[in-house]
Amino acid sequence: MALPIYFDTSVFLEIGAKRSKHAKNIKELLKELKAEKARIYTSILTVQEVSVLSYRRGQLARDDYGKISQFARIVGVTKDIALTAAKREAEIKDDAKASTGNDIEDNRRRKWDCFHIATAQHLGCPVLYTTDEKLMRRHGQLGLTDIRILAPRPAHPSLDFTAEKSSVVSPQTGIELQESNDKNQNSRKAS
Repeated sequence: MALPIYFDTSVFLEIGAKRSKHAKNIKELLKELKAEKARIYTSILTVQEVSVLSYRRGQLARDDYGKISQFARIVGVTKDIALTAAKREAEIKDDAKASTGNDIEDNRRRKWDCFHIATAQHLGCPVLYTTDEKLMRRHGQLGLTDIRILAPRPAHPSLDFTAEKSSVVSPQTGIELQESNDKNQNSRKAS
């Protein structure tokens, strides 16, 4: 049986982002999960959260469901998932200190976090991947023992042996020097 793995919305937002500081790690993680024959899951809530960007005024609508389903199986909210999410949210509220303001955004995030955690637990996923630091802290906050909440990084990162090029402008000549990681291969280029 394939190992079930859960991706929350933030991972899909990073996959679709034009500039992402997590793109390289996510790409390597996807390769690793494919080699391990893992099965990736996410919640229907991910489709809602990702689709908000598609429906902003002036944007063309996209088939975000189709794009997400290329990477993951999309799971609906069941009675068990809803009740587990409610239990997780109640645990967070019980531990919360009195808030001085009306933090609607934090309340919404807490609900979505609880639904993602509950869905992953219901599916028996040992790992939930996210780039959301608040969601990562929920693991300790809730005392979860059946699931780890991790940043999307491969367990065994590959080594990059390609020579990266960097350039430096000589202060004396004003000529741009392109240096490779291989110290023997320097080339000069006029600015």
